[in-house]
Amino acid sequence: KMKINKLTLALSSLLSISQFASANSEQSYFQSLQNTTTNQIEERLHNLRQQAINNENIINENGKRYIVVNNTKYPLTHDNYIEFDIPSPFLDETSFRNVFDFIDNDWELSWYEGGVVIVNKHFGNYDYGNGCLIEYYPRGVIGNNGIQHVVTESASCAVNSFDTQLQHLSKAQTINAESLGLDTLAISAIERFQDKLYITQDTSPGFISVVDINTFEVITRIEGIETAKGFQAYQRINDISIHDGLLYVSSLSSNRVDIFDINNDHQQVLSLGSGTGSWSGNNGLVHAQGVVANHDYVFVADSMSRISVYRQQDLTTDNPQFAKRHGFLAFEGKYTHRKVQMHIIDQYLMVSTADRNYFIYDLAKLEQAIEQGVDLAPEKRVDNKVQKIDIADNVMTVTFNNRIEWHKTDEFVKNGFELLTPIKTLTSLNGKAVSTLKDVHFSNDELITATDNHITLNQVLTPQVEFTADTQLPTSTIEFDALMPASVTQVLTNDEAHEVLVNRELRSVNINSLVKTELFDDHTVKITNYAAKELRDISPELKLNGVNKWFSLGTIDRLPAYAQITLPLSAFAPDFRFNSANRDGVFDLSELFNSNVELKGLFEHRFSSQSDTFAQTLARLKPTWEIRFAANSTGKWRAMNGLYAREWLIIMTNFAHLVSSDEFKHVWFNFKDIMGYDMHGTAGAVSEPNGYFTANDYDHYYHSMLARDYVNVGITAMGGGLGGQGITGVDTWMFYTHYYGQWGIIAHEFGHGFDGKKTYHHNTSFANGGNGWQPLMTMLANYHIRKGDMPYMDEDINGFYKPENSQYHYVGVAQNKRKHRSADHMYLLDDYFMTFSSMPQGWFSHTPKMVLDSLNNQERMMLATLNVNGNAEYACRFIFNDGEKEAQLHGYVEVLGKDVYQCVMGNDISYQLPNGEKVNVQSSINQFDWLSLYTPTLKGEQVKTTAEQALCTINASGFYGVGFVNNNNQCVQQPEVYWSNGNRWVFSSKWSDYKYR
Repeated sequence: KMKINKLTLALSSLLSISQFASANSEQSYFQSLQNTTTNQIEERLHNLRQQAINNENIINENGKRYIVVNNTKYPLTHDNYIEFDIPSPFLDETSFRNVFDFIDNDWELSWYEGGVVIVNKHFGNYDYGNGCLIEYYPRGVIGNNGIQHVVTESASCAVNSFDTQLQHLSKAQTINAESLGLDTLAISAIERFQDKLYITQDTSPGFISVVDINTFEVITRIEGIETAKGFQAYQRINDISIHDGLLYVSSLSSNRVDIFDINNDHQQVLSLGSGTGSWSGNNGLVHAQGVVANHDYVFVADSMSRISVYRQQDLTTDNPQFAKRHGFLAFEGKYTHRKVQMHIIDQYLMVSTADRNYFIYDLAKLEQAIEQGVDLAPEKRVDNKVQKIDIADNVMTVTFNNRIEWHKTDEFVKNGFELLTPIKTLTSLNGKAVSTLKDVHFSNDELITATDNHITLNQVLTPQVEFTADTQLPTSTIEFDALMPASVTQVLTNDEAHEVLVNRELRSVNINSLVKTELFDDHTVKITNYAAKELRDISPELKLNGVNKWFSLGTIDRLPAYAQITLPLSAFAPDFRFNSANRDGVFDLSELFNSNVELKGLFEHRFSSQSDTFAQTLARLKPTWEIRFAANSTGKWRAMNGLYAREWLIIMTNFAHLVSSDEFKHVWFNFKDIMGYDMHGTAGAVSEPNGYFTANDYDHYYHSMLARDYVNVGITAMGGGLGGQGITGVDTWMFYTHYYGQWGIIAHEFGHGFDGKKTYHHNTSFANGGNGWQPLMTMLANYHIRKGDMPYMDEDINGFYKPENSQYHYVGVAQNKRKHRSADHMYLLDDYFMTFSSMPQGWFSHTPKMVLDSLNNQERMMLATLNVNGNAEYACRFIFNDGEKEAQLHGYVEVLGKDVYQCVMGNDISYQLPNGEKVNVQSSINQFDWLSLYTPTLKGEQVKTTAEQALCTINASGFYGVGFVNNNNQCVQQPEVYWSNGNRWVFSSKWSDYKYR
């Protein structure tokens, strides 16, 4: 087995690829070892269940069943799976290892939901849903093939190999309008040549600022050219490029391309294009858009449908025909304002239009096409909405509207000119999310980016990070109550400013990391709890980009709901040394934190808790959506406020729980078998591409939905909601009715932007009221509400509906909407998931394993109830011997103590003994029958007594009880049963019967 004792991370090359020696064989070995351990666990559980079949091996105490393993007593589920109590202290593994004594100390065992999470210390990963771990669930989880008790994940099994070489960017140097002596910037392109930076000012008139890269001083400006008609200033500048010491400038409204000699004080060499904006003649250009050159040719794109080709050998001042075109490339139609960039890659020309597509031309075929008198056609068109591209040293730097990617140019060619797996992706730059850039340049370990209002230069730095295995530091604990008041603020308050709420940098969070940890340049950490409840024993965890291992800052004893604390990082670790999250080693990050590296955006964050089960539930959510608060506030939109923002987080947390559930995954991957039809895409309900889902479609959309980049949530006032790729909004009444099962519109509007890739319309199963996603999520939400396992079940946590919040409501609360569906209402999924239940059917005897706590809410609702003084009590029956005969009597279940139950008739009901005395009667302790209405084979039929009489109950003020229907259509009990008013227990009206479900 490979075991790393000490590793040094040489963070030295942004563009290198991870080098893992025999990585595939290592992972196969780890997976094999994990599968072997899984099989051993399943075998031990099987043997224990076989032992539990024999009652001689069972201990019954207070209605619970136990089995003894190595002199230690463990409770059992109804189907004989062993359970574990929460260990104390929490990290004590004794009870687990006593059962699974074949697991050695290379594995860490921890408690979860009565079961165990088992992770290898050397190659394991706690990243639930994409990790390397084994989980044992005593009560089981629903998998694709039914109930599973042991689940293994091996997606990320890997050894602690951190010899990946990485780079980090320095804090930025900035060039702004003031630096260039301007009021505002209008950048369309940047280029670098040696120590000079060329920056366009795309205005009329326009110019190019030439800046010393070392001092940021403006050396000169290129403002136009001298002609026989006088000086011609630039009217718009679209693009610039540099080749072999020459600067090529394409001026849109000047209708020409100018060429300057950089090494000769930027003297003009010549111009392409007549400047008239006419295509006529040999040298006419109309709205020059882009230019690029190599040793042989100059290529110019303008607003026409052909790209002009010039030979370098013809472009000399002593050649009177220097400007004559040599040939053409076929290009997409006429379009004046497209943003075109062109790049030479070996023998190929890449022509890219921002936000649209790019074309690939094989220049080896150019001369043959010219000889044949035809325009060279592109080899390929790729619809990929890139923004800007820079190529240097066999590396392509490609910007999109939300990221920067680096690709090897030879791999790009090898992959058929497709931008496939990048060697590096940057989504955050200088502490902010990457957005649309005006241009980018990367060379000589320096990244230069241009936005609307500034240019930033980031150097590549290589601080060392050290990891030492098999050691651990004492855990530091922050006591919330001991913090200085200035360190604590409250976020999402009712009166928080709208501009703060909608500022993504200030108020946003990933739904699977609701405790958000952010690092700042001054070694300060900000930790914000976006959960609606206080969390305890919280460990903020971070992962350095490029290093696939988490480390823990320390522990916070408690973190109130919506609390934000700001502390120096030294409060957790004064020497910047941190335990790994799985406690198998120590990171030393001192050199990184003491360098000039830009720390903001450099780390991923998550959190964990060793004891808070609610926090553990939140930490296991699968979706990675960033929740943002929409700025929309006009028309059908209403301005976001703190009350709605908090409720949106509650809604999206519950929504994330739904799609994280095993039930959702099971239904999704068995959709047609369960729902009766298939999902369909944009082509409609047809058997063709983008029509009915294939198995690959279900797999693709499952993962792409969970990986949706963001959900931008807003408030509408239009009778329902609005949704799309970029926004999800619902009306006010959804903010309080979701607790009661109103999830259809929420799911519908989310479905319009299902995976964040596009807007899906009503003809798809993503956003159709009666097909696919909306009915699925409505049924699933109501199932989980009834089951009782949603993270937020209590509407008083936020109290959105309460009168004291009315001043923040856009519409008054409709109290009649705040109600659950009736107990006998069953959706398709309610019925389906009940088929997995081991709940008894019909009348059944009370047994030690029949404990209410063992039933979920859905199962409890299947128990028959009666109204006793306004309270719903569980119906029951028992046999009473009055000394002369036995009578079957009915009543309700009374809890006398822990696991101690009795069937009672009630204080207002008496039984007349043979001697005429009237007494209150009840069953012996734990000696009675319950009534389960869950009996699918008799669904809809009346419940009958052993004498085949319909069971009935009286539900009238002051009267209660369970009886049977006599021949006179009266609800009665045995003749000896009387009411407190002295009359027999006979009711001719106001009674109802029971029906099986």
